[in-house]
Amino acid sequence: MTMISAGDLAQSLLLKSQTSRLKGDLGRLTEEFASGRISDVAATLNGDLTRLTSVSRDRTMTKGYQSAAREAAAHSAAMQSALATVAATTKAMVAPLLTASQLSTEDNVALTGVDARGRLDTVLASMNVTSGGRSLFSGQAINQPSVAGADTILPALRAELVGATTAQEAMDRISNWFDDPAGYRALAYQGGVPLGSVAVSATDRVWLAVTAEDPAFRAMLKGMTAAALLGDPASPLPATETKKLARLSAEALLTGNDDMTTLAAQLGISEGRIEAAQSRNAVDLLAQEMAQGDLVRSDPERLAIELEAVQTNLESLYAITARLSRMSLTDFLR
Repeated sequence: MTMISAGDLAQSLLLKSQTSRLKGDLGRLTEEFASGRISDVAATLNGDLTRLTSVSRDRTMTKGYQSAAREAAAHSAAMQSALATVAATTKAMVAPLLTASQLSTEDNVALTGVDARGRLDTVLASMNVTSGGRSLFSGQAINQPSVAGADTILPALRAELVGATTAQEAMDRISNWFDDPAGYRALAYQGGVPLGSVAVSATDRVWLAVTAEDPAFRAMLKGMTAAALLGDPASPLPATETKKLARLSAEALLTGNDDMTTLAAQLGISEGRIEAAQSRNAVDLLAQEMAQGDLVRSDPERLAIELEAVQTNLESLYAITARLSRMSLTDFLR
């Protein structure tokens, strides 16, 4: 009878192959045990990756909404800060204007106008602030300032006031210029159309469409620009009418401040919805992460059993290899 046995080289290759396989299994099991995640997801799920893909897609979408919500929150907070600066700056002008309209001399009225001119610059600068490199009140034209400077607005208004003889007529002309599409909107507003609603979750869209062309800004600017023109050398108004214009400016500022407060309140509603959406997104992300983890999480008990088995097999293989390496011809012939 002919006996077929493996030669030394074949045995060596076989032992090396088995050793390599067991070492690979040991490394894989050790990694899964340490990370808590299975290494071959497709094999563990029997090739059905539908649920895992769905959960991963939902998680990616929720992360995107959460990122948009964070950006919207920062944008609205910066808007509120700018609105607060505008409100504080304009409110501080009301009392001096009322005083100028009643008790001040012509020179004091002019000084009130100088003060208003400086505050107008502050207001316009606040309307041109940016957040994250985006202009806040320029609508979709995020890369450019929202409004021109006082050096553009005041000369246009001076031209409108030519021939005015009363404070009321001057105030009406200033108001009409801000409301006329060929006036403020064409010559001073440099932004674009308002932003659309912003999606901050799968079910929530919020309003952040505040621009420098908003009626609240225009109402406030009517009072500020009228005040800035008090005592202007080019003014056609007599001194008595200039005092009356100071009072009308103060009244316009009070109306504008009320409108700005309403605008801030509307923005505050959006801020509340953004905050609520962020909370829901965080809960959804946690649930999706847990669902994803359940699909790819390794079983510690099973891993412990498999690790013990691999270690036993590897130790046995080392023992066999060592015994074969010590065999002599006499041992082989026994």
